[in-house]
Order: sequence, then C-alpha cells, then structure tokens
Amino acid sequence: MTMPRPFLVVFFPLFATSPWGVFLPRWRIGSRLFVSSTLPSEASGAPYPVERGDRDLEDLSRREAHHANPGFLNPWLPGVQPVSVARLLQWLLSPNPYARAKRRPLAFSVVPPRVEEIQRRGDSVTYLGHASFWIRLAGQNIFTDPVFGDVWPRYRRRLPFPLPPENLPLPEIVLISHNHYDHLDKASLRRLGTVPLYLTPLKHRDWFRRHLPGARVMELDWFESFAEGAISFRLLPSQHWSMRNPWDTNRRLWGAWLIQGGKRSVFFCGDSGYFYGFQEYGRKFGPLDVAILPIGAYEPRWFMKDHHMNPQEAIMAFFDLRAEVMIPQQWGVFDLTDEPLDLPPRAYREASQAAGLPEHRTPLLLPGQTWFFPENRSDRLDSGSTE
Repeated sequence: MTMPRPFLVVFFPLFATSPWGVFLPRWRIGSRLFVSSTLPSEASGAPYPVERGDRDLEDLSRREAHHANPGFLNPWLPGVQPVSVARLLQWLLSPNPYARAKRRPLAFSVVPPRVEEIQRRGDSVTYLGHASFWIRLAGQNIFTDPVFGDVWPRYRRRLPFPLPPENLPLPEIVLISHNHYDHLDKASLRRLGTVPLYLTPLKHRDWFRRHLPGARVMELDWFESFAEGAISFRLLPSQHWSMRNPWDTNRRLWGAWLIQGGKRSVFFCGDSGYFYGFQEYGRKFGPLDVAILPIGAYEPRWFMKDHHMNPQEAIMAFFDLRAEVMIPQQWGVFDLTDEPLDLPPRAYREASQAAGLPEHRTPLLLPGQTWFFPENRSDRLDSGSTE
C-alpha cells in the first residue's frame, strides 16, 4: 500500500506545522522534514532518466532536459515509488535513535568575525552558519543563501548569528541556490534591501517581485554564466529539488554556483545529493581552490540520500571536484533531521582523516571564522589561514 501523493504533499506539511504537530514524536524536526516525507526524489526525478552514455550535464542543460512542464527535474535521477504508509508511520512514530545525543549541550560556539581585518586582507571565505557565507573575491563582497535569524515556521537557531547583521558590509552580489526556507529567507533579504544584485536559478524573479519589490534579479539556467566586474558566476546542476508550499514543488530551479575571479575559484554547492556531476565539474573547471560542500541534514538515509550528502559523500565530492581546500556548510545551526548537530563535524573529521587529508585542506570553520587565501596564487594553499 502506498500513500497517495496529494495526501503526502498536503497533509504532512500542514499537520506538522500546526499546533497538533507537537504530538508527533519527531515534531522537533519541523516542517521541512515532513515536506521531505513527500519523498522529493519521486517528484524531482525523471520518468525516463537519460541513459548512462548520454549524461553529459552541459549537453543535457543545453537541450533543456531538466525542464519539465511545468517546472524542473533532475534528468539523470530516476523517479521512485512513493513511500509506503507503513514505513513512513513506523519512522514517524518510532523513537529517534539519536534522541539522547540530541539533548547534549553543544560543544562549539560562534566566533565574532573581524570585519575590518577581513576587508583589509582581501580574498577570503567566512562561514556565517548553515549555508550562509561571506566571500571576499577581487574586491567584491558576495553573500550566499543569507539567513540571519530563525527560519519560519519551526527552525530556531541553535547557535546565534555570529554578529549583528548590520555590522556586515552590504554585498555587491547575493547568490541563491534554491528556494527552501533555510536558504531563501524573506526577512534576511529584506534587511539587505534592493542595493545588491541577486543571482538566482530560473523562476525566482516573481518571488522577489512580491517580497522585495525593486530588487535587481538576474536568473540563470544551468551552465549559464554572468560576469560582474572581474568575477564570473556560473550556475551548475545540483541534485536537489525546490518547494515553498505544497503547490509549487519544483516550479523553481535549483543549482550550485561556481565563482571565478582574480585567478581564484570557489564552488558553492548549496544542497545536493552525491552524484556524478561533481566529477564532470572537476574535469571541466578544476582544479578549484575552494569547495564549499554540505555535511549535515542527512539522516535517515533511506529518503535523504538522493538530496543530501553525508560527510563521507561530501569528501568524495571534494575529490571529484579536484579542489585544494574544502569548507563544510550546513552544520551546527538548524536541527533539521534525525542526527544530532554535533555528529556531522565529528563524522567529517573522521572521514577526512580516513581519506588521508590534512587539516589545512579540510578546515572546519566555526560560524564567524574566516579562511584566507594565500597572498600569492603560486603558493601552496596550505599557507591559507583561519581566524
């Protein structure tokens, strides 16, 4: 027996975010997990996925194989059967195996960034928490998926934002990876206002028109690029999906960003499952300087795997991308899934050590910490420092 898709799409998000949602044993997971219980791989996969010999992502993007009517899909990812009622209810009503660990106080905290020093020293990557980064490149300030506070409706920050948002410089560019609430936050973007240029995947302009009138928005399709000054921004496929409410699933595109400028390169993943695209990007654009890859929000694997990497898979993606340095994202701030917040960084450190990677290539930045590029591009990147 399978649960009808309309029931999954409508009932669980509404019930989980209502006052009655507190009666579910896993209510702390919040609305996104219950939205995820629609099993998004069913919706974001293709009914007839492309054959293995026809999977060059650039060619697929040129042919618009990811365009559906309406919306978008991952053309290489097969659609799957909806989750069974029995399995879903068994998971929802069973104790979380990590419940005791999730009650432990966090052993890490935020570090107030040294804003003036960051602006003075030049090219750098500052982790602001979850998927929010402040990237300094070629004299420009670039923000990714800025979220300054709690996320509607249930996600309260377990760690505060590392500084008052008004103490940050106003960015020239804001990159959006997709429209999930923990990546596209209305309140945070309204704080930034209409001065920055917002680069988004396709079909986000109408959202900005409603919620941030007057904003300058540039929409890109996969493998399209845009240049601002000395920096180019290229949108690349990621294996994910999009949804703001039960009626707009996959109506807006998602993606990762490749930032290149001043002989530097930064890959910002956003959300993604592990897939062969990372190898293609490594071949076509590598070697890269920095890969920002997600390591959190991955349990249980039986339905998170297609769209969220665990730390071991993130390390695999790092090797595929042929990057010199990996900086983890999506950990320590929002309690989204079954695993405790302190598990992803521990598992990441274990995975990087098992892969023989030294810590200077896999810095684990606390929210507010900064990784600085070496001053001379010809230097080894192990001369980069974190503060």
